[in-house]
Amino acid sequence: MLPGGAMENCFNPSELVAMCGPTELIAVRPGEFLFREGDEGAALFIVKKGNLRIMSGSVVYETVTTGGIVGEMALIDDGAARSASVLAVTHTELWEIDTDTFRSIVATDPDFALMIMRVMARRLRIMNQRYRPTYSSNR
Repeated sequence: MLPGGAMENCFNPSELVAMCGPTELIAVRPGEFLFREGDEGAALFIVKKGNLRIMSGSVVYETVTTGGIVGEMALIDDGAARSASVLAVTHTELWEIDTDTFRSIVATDPDFALMIMRVMARRLRIMNQRYRPTYSSNR
C-alpha cells in the first residue's frame, strides 16, 4: 500500500484485455458491495476505473484504484470464503476473471502469475507490519 492507503497500479488495462481476451465487465455503484466477507469466491476482479475499499467491519485495509486487483485469494485458496468485503467508493468498472480464465492466463503468462503473487506478498507484509506486536523499551 502506498502512503495514504492507495494501492499502486498493478495491471495496465489495455494489456489485460489483450492477455485475457473477452472478459465480463462488471459495474458497481458507489456504496454497493462487490462482495462481502464470508461470500463464496469464484473470480478475481481487475479495476478498469473507479475506487474500491477492501474492508472488514469498519476497518479499511486498502483502497484499490484503476489497474488494481481484488478477490485474488479466492482463486489461489480453492474453496475458501472471501476474507474481506469490497465496497465501491465511486462508480467502478471491473473485469471479472473466473477460475478457468485465471488458470489459462497463469499457464501461458508467468509474469501474470508473478504480478498476482507480488500483490499478495505486499498485502501480507502490510498486515504483518500493521499487527506486529510493539514492545516497550522498559524491558
